[in-house]
Amino acid sequence: MTGVVDGGQLWLDATRARRGGADLGAAGAAVTARRVEVGDGIVSASAQRPWGRDDIGAAFERSYRECEQIVLRAWEGVGNHLSALGADVVRSVDANMATDAAAAGRLSRVTDQR
Repeated sequence: MTGVVDGGQLWLDATRARRGGADLGAAGAAVTARRVEVGDGIVSASAQRPWGRDDIGAAFERSYRECEQIVLRAWEGVGNHLSALGADVVRSVDANMATDAAAAGRLSRVTDQR
């Protein structure tokens, strides 16, 4: 998306970078949707305590429930963070392009005064 070309100049392929940000945001939405679809099914199934309600089942429940919650929160967090990161990439590209255009305009005005 960005790189250094001969002569040490930095370049940004804004279209490609924006598309990458949008793709990243879409990936986050897909991860979040999958978390809802599959994760809610896991919660529903585990609520039935298929491991039983005897002493062994109760011991399993104590260990399992904490792990289940950690995994589901992390899964949701990954989706949310990917979505936010994608939006941040797009905003960053737009800000860089606006800054570059403003700097070019100021530079143009300085050179026109000569």
